[in-house]
Amino acid sequence: MGIRNKSNACDFLSFSLLLYFLIFPSVCATDTLTQSQQILVGQNLISAGQIFELGFFTPSNSSKQYIGIWYKNIPDRKVVWVANRENPLQATDSASSLTIGSDGNLRLLDGKRNTVWSTNSSVQSNSTIAVLSDLGDFVLKDNVSGFISWESFKYPCDTFFSGMMIGMNNNTGEKRFLSSWKTDGDPSPGNFVLGLTPDRPPQIVCWNGSKTLWRGGPWDGWKFIGIPDSGQGYVNGLNLVPDNQQQSVYLSFNVYNTSAVTIIVMTPAGTVNTMVWAEETKSWHVNWVAPANPCDVYGYCGPNGGCNKNRSPICECLKGFVPNSTEDWNKGNWTGGCVRRLELLCQKNSSSLAAAGAKNDGFWRMSGMKLPDQYDYLFNEVSSSCEQRCLSNCSCMAYAFVTGIGCIVWSGGLIDVQQFSINGNDLFLRLANSELGEDRKKKREIIIISVTTISVVLLLGAVIFGSCRWRANQRGKNALLLVYIDYIEQPIIVTSSFSK
Repeated sequence: MGIRNKSNACDFLSFSLLLYFLIFPSVCATDTLTQSQQILVGQNLISAGQIFELGFFTPSNSSKQYIGIWYKNIPDRKVVWVANRENPLQATDSASSLTIGSDGNLRLLDGKRNTVWSTNSSVQSNSTIAVLSDLGDFVLKDNVSGFISWESFKYPCDTFFSGMMIGMNNNTGEKRFLSSWKTDGDPSPGNFVLGLTPDRPPQIVCWNGSKTLWRGGPWDGWKFIGIPDSGQGYVNGLNLVPDNQQQSVYLSFNVYNTSAVTIIVMTPAGTVNTMVWAEETKSWHVNWVAPANPCDVYGYCGPNGGCNKNRSPICECLKGFVPNSTEDWNKGNWTGGCVRRLELLCQKNSSSLAAAGAKNDGFWRMSGMKLPDQYDYLFNEVSSSCEQRCLSNCSCMAYAFVTGIGCIVWSGGLIDVQQFSINGNDLFLRLANSELGEDRKKKREIIIISVTTISVVLLLGAVIFGSCRWRANQRGKNALLLVYIDYIEQPIIVTSSFSK
């Protein structure tokens, strides 16, 4: 009797499972999910070109389960997108499923058929399908009209890869920023965010919460000028797409060398890593990282302080400035920055200036620099008028004229200034005339010494050359005299055909 009951129970379970799959058919090894299908644990969508894969995954050392996208043919799995990163499932919940509801939205259901995550699109359709493209974009669209109501590319996680765009639209309030995982085993949003600023031109910036951690400087049409590595720009697939009418700006990433998989990752440690899959070693290789040294950390030397990783100490006040606190500065606490040593001409009393015959301020050129943050862009200014515009405004502390950008100026403290070993731009720092005078005097002394030295060398060279020529001439005359003497001492022999 017990055996028969067990047999009946097994038959009932088999029938129930068969009925479940008939009512809720699953999908496997296809790129498309329809409203009559579902994805179960252990089953995946695969893009048409066998490039990307979508399915359930559990991070290492985690008890949670997520829906994610990863590269199909890369054994060292790097998940590039996570749907329910803020609403994980229990890893033990093997009855979870991804479906398209009757309202046309994607729904992630737990084993009790509760909705854990949804696309929440306002467009409803009875002919909605979800397709995983070869770009890695998971698209929800109407199968008849082709209208896209939702796509994963508009909701990036920690990874920026070819085909994506990150940026913002000020009209709609949309922000597509990268946000780090909390830890390597926890995809929930971490502390670090990578995105574009609304500056003109925009910058690429990494924030730690609301605090700026690192910035790549403004875009010049080819690259972000605060990144000395020229490969981190247009030549590496990055391109800025502004739309002034729509008040939007987006950074696109398109790698045309399909044999090399390249991704940009905002890591849980707060670094921006460019990673390349190395087929030879079967591993991910980090070929660029920021911040890479203390000078890359935003404002490391404080206002009006410059940072140079090849110098010790790495922080130094800009020319014409002194430490705000000598005690802190000597202890290696440079965040307080520096203050101006001498007042500018425009900051002094005008009546005393006339009596003293004071000279106007000037500019000190600093080459190979990471230009400061918090700049103002002066549209349609040429290089010469850029200098005059800055000089005519007492609040203007520095200016730069950058190819591809134009005239940019700074007011107040100059923050996040760095001396690069390669590349960089010229920064023209406004100083009191007397600050420039010291250097002009030194330059004059150097020029006088140089001219004197060159003159002495040339004169000495001329004397040596003349002496050599005279000696050569004397040796030539002596040689001719010897030939002549030898010639007249020889017997003269005359021969004739008539001598016989």
